[in-house]
Amino acid sequence: MKTKAAFVCSVIMGLSAANFAMAAPQTGTWLIADGKNAYGGDIINIDAQDNKLFVIFAAGEVPNNTYFLFGTGGISGDNVEVELTSTKDMSKKLVTGTFNTSTTGILNFPGVGPRSVYRVKLANESSPESLMGLWNFSNISYSTGKGSSQVRFFTSTAPATANGSGLAMDETLKFGCEHQVKGELQGYLVCADVTNSSAPKIFGLKRSANEASGVYVQDGADSQLALANRLETSDGQTPLIIKSGNNQQAVIGAAIQNFVYSHGAEAKKSLIKK
Repeated sequence: MKTKAAFVCSVIMGLSAANFAMAAPQTGTWLIADGKNAYGGDIINIDAQDNKLFVIFAAGEVPNNTYFLFGTGGISGDNVEVELTSTKDMSKKLVTGTFNTSTTGILNFPGVGPRSVYRVKLANESSPESLMGLWNFSNISYSTGKGSSQVRFFTSTAPATANGSGLAMDETLKFGCEHQVKGELQGYLVCADVTNSSAPKIFGLKRSANEASGVYVQDGADSQLALANRLETSDGQTPLIIKSGNNQQAVIGAAIQNFVYSHGAEAKKSLIKK
């Protein structure tokens, strides 16, 4: 009970840190959701750099009355504030917003109101193939601020565990990740490092395209902040499909299932949004 209580405590402490790491909007093309628009436009380009961002999008009626709104602003935690200038009459509009993840949020447009926005995604994140490529995984202690990182190159896939969609395996076959499609951690990514099979290291992550954050746990000890980001995509070759009888795949699958069953409910508390 003491170990479980410590785990829950550290998980709660990790909530704000995990959300902070995920909340800055990613650079890319965004859409206004639910078939709505702002000033006649619904496609927004966002460029985020450090704690600043640049926004530009086309507004007005196509094709003869189209104009652009553009401007720079700042990011503070989950919140953004951008002053947009209209190329039509050089008027200014102060747009504010909040991002609950790095790929979803709400922007408030003066005279229009709040609009849900989301970044365009080109891959199905529930499939193991979407993880192919080079990734960096880091874990950082909440108490000391120190940690470690490891680079993993995902090159193959393997059959799914009871709650998952299929394993993405790295080239050593001792590190694997799986998107959970049911159970306590449905919608989240769980990764296992079984280099030492008697003491597997587990990453429970909320993924948004090429980055993820969440919790890291080893052998029931206090959880740490976990971060992951893609460094390089795959070379486009068809992933090697590993047969279900592979011993390392079975160890990784067992480690993931054991974590989900034993700590899924606690881990979920640190992965859900505020």
